[in-house]
Amino acid sequence: MRRLTAATLAAATLFLAACGGRPGGRGEVRPAPTAARTARPLRVAVVDIDAVARRHPRWPALDALNRRLQAVEVALLSPPPPPPLDQRRAEAQLAAQARQIRAALEAELQAQRQRDQALLDRYARQVQEERRARLQASQRQIEAEVRRAVEARAAALQEALRAYELQVIEEYRYPLANLRLKADVVGLANEEELRRLNEELARLQSERDARIRQRAAELDQQLAEFQRAQEQLARARLERLSRQAEAEVRTLVEAKRRELEARAAQRARAQQARFQARVQAVRRQILGALRRQVEEAQQRYLAQLRERERQLQAERQALQEQRLRLQDSLLAEVKIEVAALAAEQGLDVVLTRYISNVTSLDLTDAVIARLK
Repeated sequence: MRRLTAATLAAATLFLAACGGRPGGRGEVRPAPTAARTARPLRVAVVDIDAVARRHPRWPALDALNRRLQAVEVALLSPPPPPPLDQRRAEAQLAAQARQIRAALEAELQAQRQRDQALLDRYARQVQEERRARLQASQRQIEAEVRRAVEARAAALQEALRAYELQVIEEYRYPLANLRLKADVVGLANEEELRRLNEELARLQSERDARIRQRAAELDQQLAEFQRAQEQLARARLERLSRQAEAEVRTLVEAKRRELEARAAQRARAQQARFQARVQAVRRQILGALRRQVEEAQQRYLAQLRERERQLQAERQALQEQRLRLQDSLLAEVKIEVAALAAEQGLDVVLTRYISNVTSLDLTDAVIARLK
């Protein structure tokens, strides 16, 4: 209570009414008035208890007690808020752990991709070397075939040349023999005829040799053309085999690449599953630790609330008792001073609140003056 109301001094009013209002009459029992004595009017005074209480020297102490008691009441009705749940910190920890796990798994995937690429490169080199070796073997085989074909053709043409040469020699054998015979018969008898026969013999021999050389040149040309045709066919075969080898290399390397990509995709799915499992495990761990922290914080909070309430209730009890003692002491002093004034001024009744009585005497200032 911040105010001393009139009700708190109701006992003072009753006390004053019982004691009478003459000086020296405190504690005395006066004889009842006789009928012969003249009746006088009832003397009534009023006192503003609130004003008196507020002007009392110890009113600041009582007011301070009231404010302290009110603050304690407010504190009891307004408990401190519970500790906040640090969800953002847990989420930050989980995000950091997820980033670390993701980085580790990504590094593992990157290393595996590099190993796969190295494996694909080695496989491509191996396939290329195998196809190159096969192509070189095919080239040697084709070159051997061309060489055998050319050699066979050359042998056939050489045989044809020998046959032609024998044919031409046989064709010119009789004319040449006849000329030689004529030259032997003519002898030295006719030098002019002998010279003519020798010239004819030389002409026929030159003609024979020219025919043989011409045939040999023709056969050489045929052999060269045959060799060029065989070489062109060989180059075409080698080019076709080379294209086939390149296509086989590309096909095999592409198949190996798809195989490695399928394995990598399977590993990535498995790794994603491991990532999710590890993140969930970390989440459960972090949330479990957070839950334990929250439970411990709540327990500490409840214990602190109980201790705080106990202390506040004890403080309220002590303040209420202290205020009651101070109010009783202050009220007792006011009663004494009001009773003294009433006795000095011969008052019959002192009221603690105003009533419709314009003739009543106001003792408020006088009581305040006596209390200073």
